[in-house]
Amino acid sequence: MSKCAILGGKPVREKAIPWVGTMGKEEKEAVLEVMDTGVLSDFLANSGDKFLGGRKVKELEAAFAERFHSKHAISVNSATTALHTAVAACGIGPGDEVLVSPYTMVASASAILMNGGIPVFVDIDENTYTMNPSLIERWITPRTKAILTVNIFGFPGYLKEIRAIADKYGLLLIEDNAQAPGATVNGTEAGTIGDIGIFSLNYHKIIQSGEGGVLVTDSDELAWRCQLIRNHGEVALDELNDMETAVLGNNYRMSELHAAIGIEQLKKLDLFLESRRMLAARLSKALKEIRGLTGVFLPEGYTHSYYLYPIKFDRNEWKISRKLFADAVSAEGFPLGVGYVKPIYLMNLYRHKHIINEKSTFPFSMVDKLTQEYQKGLCPVVERMHYEELVTADVCRLPYTENDIDDFVEALEKVRSAQDELSGLGD
Repeated sequence: MSKCAILGGKPVREKAIPWVGTMGKEEKEAVLEVMDTGVLSDFLANSGDKFLGGRKVKELEAAFAERFHSKHAISVNSATTALHTAVAACGIGPGDEVLVSPYTMVASASAILMNGGIPVFVDIDENTYTMNPSLIERWITPRTKAILTVNIFGFPGYLKEIRAIADKYGLLLIEDNAQAPGATVNGTEAGTIGDIGIFSLNYHKIIQSGEGGVLVTDSDELAWRCQLIRNHGEVALDELNDMETAVLGNNYRMSELHAAIGIEQLKKLDLFLESRRMLAARLSKALKEIRGLTGVFLPEGYTHSYYLYPIKFDRNEWKISRKLFADAVSAEGFPLGVGYVKPIYLMNLYRHKHIINEKSTFPFSMVDKLTQEYQKGLCPVVERMHYEELVTADVCRLPYTENDIDDFVEALEKVRSAQDELSGLGD
């Protein structure tokens, strides 16, 4: 085996494969069709048909509802606003607690704060990186109103178990399914097991429209509240003389242009997933032969969407730091992510609890005693994964092929072989 590139040898590949979009002629034609109509958005913040948007928005929502077997789909302008819409639709208010994963994009928890709720972080399972159901009940208090679980990296999480706990305590269940469209649990679509689920159409997701998000739910009430929150709903409620519904809306509306792209991308979702799963299966098989690296754990009955491919690094086996390992693999032409995102509760905003300004500690000041202190050690598994063990590979996407996976495996094997030689473990 040739010398590892970080030691001066020739790399497996001179340049990393850049990210490329998934757009084709279908999306371009759909955009031009909308441009030709001159109607780039067709919402009005008044009661009436246009309160629910234009033709393309409604077409996208109908397609999402059909694809994911949901009664309702509501489009918005990002998955972040979808999360806030979901939290607000569930009636989360000042001082209410919502259980949430600490290992996710910050918006999953920020959405709770934006409505005056208090995030309570539940540690993750070390094999799936999703919320550990066995730890949930210890954090439930009389103030708990909902669970916001995150289907991370493309894995759906232990949704059946979490659903059962939510039902036991009368809690609402929100699924952040931004990274796992098309993943399933025993044939049921991720994003549809909770009371409400959110999907992302952000530019680097499995399907995308540049920016955008979609909520799905089987609840008529939640769907109506989402539609109100999306489009300055207090105006429509005033016109309808509705004195009972309490909602404060915003402009979270999706344009006709973004909806047109999303319609075409959704048609391609299953083809994209087929490709990602084929590449991931090849990588998973190869990783079983490389000492000190563990690939994706996939329980029976689950399917994965492989937004990213997480790999567990065993420092005791490698006898080098995780950073040096990642640097060596990157030198071979395959950049690796080291960890994912900083555990949310360790961010400065959560440590000092000044959400609005330097004087206010709202919403934390709404309760006499906080259920959690946001400090190191709160969630030991997520801290170990993030700071010591997890690396992520972005190789199960277009334009990667099976040959590229073989090259990636060769890069890992080169680094393994070089380290064995340096450690005196080689032949």
